Amino acid sequence: MSLPSLLLVDDSDAILALERAILSGHYSLNTASNGREALEKVGRLQPAAVLLDLSMPEMDGDEVLQKMKADPAIADIPVIIISSEKSRAESCLGMGAEAFLAKPFRAEDLLSVVASALENARRRSRVGAMLVLRMTAGDQEFALPLDSVREVLLQPALRPLPGGPSYLSGYVELRGAAVVVLDVARRLGLEHRASVRERMLVIIHVDGTPLALCVDRVQDPEEFAATEIDRRVGGAEHGLLKEGLMGMLRVGNGRALPLLDPKVFISRGLLRDLPTMLRQGGVGQDA
Repeated sequence: MSLPSLLLVDDSDAILALERAILSGHYSLNTASNGREALEKVGRLQPAAVLLDLSMPEMDGDEVLQKMKADPAIADIPVIIISSEKSRAESCLGMGAEAFLAKPFRAEDLLSVVASALENARRRSRVGAMLVLRMTAGDQEFALPLDSVREVLLQPALRPLPGGPSYLSGYVELRGAAVVVLDVARRLGLEHRASVRERMLVIIHVDGTPLALCVDRVQDPEEFAATEIDRRVGGAEHGLLKEGLMGMLRVGNGRALPLLDPKVFISRGLLRDLPTMLRQGGVGQDA
């Protein structure tokens, strides 16, 4: 696992050397010797935190902090003021700095304030975070909120369910109850990428009714921070999926993944018809 990265900003080589000696081995470190260099590097490197001196050439730390807080791309990066100027540092706290450590400082105090700042940032990032289950049907990848998923299992042999649309052509018995299988790839007009024996069933409940989504692949549950979920999806074009689009997940390499309300795959009317379809298919009737 890679170490959290810090950007150390000070015009004193001695202070930078001291900070590096204390923090090396605990964090991945980069340095900047003035405010302009710091601002360029924080945008490019996206460090976990910035340790910021105040009085520096070219641009003071106060201005760096102000510009960071005005830029949504870097505003959430915690800033720790490292300075002997108490009144200026306290003003920075009012501007949104995470913490202040006065010079000269002890090694244990520096380690403690950095650890606290990173923990506070992690705690904030979890507000609005969401656990999701990523899955693939055909060449379409998407995710569902994990709290909508009841179970995941390898697809057993399906029993035929006549009378429904082609994507609701079978059901499975789970713990004595019949659960209709919705073939997601067929619902989206796609070709499966996995063979029948390799496909997975994702059991969800829609308005209290169990439904098994047949997909090609399911990944392990994953947590996305609030900052990794873009809920501004108005006007997005995703075919059938756009009706249930809750947001887009940032998954790295510039990719975005649709986060869906599981209700998107089946209409309310068809959902109400499932018990009738099962009865008409002879499910639950004596032989």
